[in-house]
Amino acid sequence: MPNWSPNWTDVRWDHAAANAAITALNQAAAALESGNTERIRQARIAVEEWSGPHRLTFDEYLNKVLKEGGDLATAYRKAAQDIANASRMATDEQNRRVRERQRWEDERDEELREQRKNNPPGKQIPA
Repeated sequence: MPNWSPNWTDVRWDHAAANAAITALNQAAAALESGNTERIRQARIAVEEWSGPHRLTFDEYLNKVLKEGGDLATAYRKAAQDIANASRMATDEQNRRVRERQRWEDERDEELREQRKNNPPGKQIPA
């Protein structure tokens, strides 16, 4: 037997759930960005001939809302990317484990072939 052992446990990762989360996060980000675009469009119409202190308050609030929406959309997209990266890492690790298991089996088979070659059937092995 080889003097090392591979990791025989499969990687536990729910790729379907990860993909669903990625999709949901990207859809939420797109909805936030779309909402921001619509807010800007509606605000342009609302403020065409508006001036004064309430207009300034409105502008400040609109900018705050647009920034928060944009920041949240960016955070959602980053979370989706982080999940995608974790999925790739899980796949890579599983593939590495499978290769290591195969390497171990190949080494074990080679050792057994060598043992059979050095000890053919019917040959007495000294005690």
